[in-house]
Amino acid sequence: MKITADTKISKILNANPKAIDIITAINPKFEKLNNPILRRSLATRVSVKDAAKIGKIPVNDFLKSLEENGFEVEYYQGEEKQEPKNILPPDFSNREIVTLDVRPIIAEGKDPFAYINKAAKQIKPEQILLIINDFEPIPLVDFLIGKNFIHWMKQDDEGNYLTYFKLNCKKPNFIQRLFGKKVPCKYHSIEKEEKQPKQAKTSRQNPEVDTAHFEEIKNKFQGRLKEIDVRDLEMPLPMKTVLENIETLGENEALLVHHKRIPQFLLPELEKRNYKITAKEAAPDYTYLIIYK
Repeated sequence: MKITADTKISKILNANPKAIDIITAINPKFEKLNNPILRRSLATRVSVKDAAKIGKIPVNDFLKSLEENGFEVEYYQGEEKQEPKNILPPDFSNREIVTLDVRPIIAEGKDPFAYINKAAKQIKPEQILLIINDFEPIPLVDFLIGKNFIHWMKQDDEGNYLTYFKLNCKKPNFIQRLFGKKVPCKYHSIEKEEKQPKQAKTSRQNPEVDTAHFEEIKNKFQGRLKEIDVRDLEMPLPMKTVLENIETLGENEALLVHHKRIPQFLLPELEKRNYKITAKEAAPDYTYLIIYK
């Protein structure tokens, strides 16, 4: 296995669990990975490049530490920049700020994403969500930007990161206001569709899902299929479980998922990670998925 700047930490740990000792020795900030709950939560979302940024060290220093301990690495050739933190916009002074300090949550060994996700879904367009953490929340920022939030960040005198999130929902135009039509928000529409899964699009409406070659793909990966069942999990655990498991796949392996339906919100996440998906309906509310490179 060759490790690059884009390799997820979870893949390194899956290849060699002893790598946790190497990584935590690189920077004290990485000691949080010793907690199995936080390791499952953060390691699947953070790449080597992200981890180096969190630890405020050059990417190649991180890679060199791994190489010195027997890992094969490919050094990063890109330019590294420490971007200045944005200043809080003045118009925030007139807005209600809802604060979530995740430091005590992490100190208790809990996954902060569940708390953040809940808080973000309750934020109104006129409010600001403030997340306080002691390291730069790179995976959190990427997650909420993808859900139609914009953000600003600064550090306080103690070095804590204060990240402010504001919904970037579109406002209805004149015609929409005239007829009382609402413009759906990309983030808040998720909860509605999760509660009403029967309204989700079928695979025929989604050209990204291959249903014609399921058996062919299954035979191709015969003996190299990792299998999970997410049918009885509460939202958003099915999607989270799938994303965590694909990060543990070895080369030439695929993931067979027992699901209730084709998960529409998972598809763009798989596309971003360069995964393909094929599906086969086994029965009402029972669909087989195979996720592969």
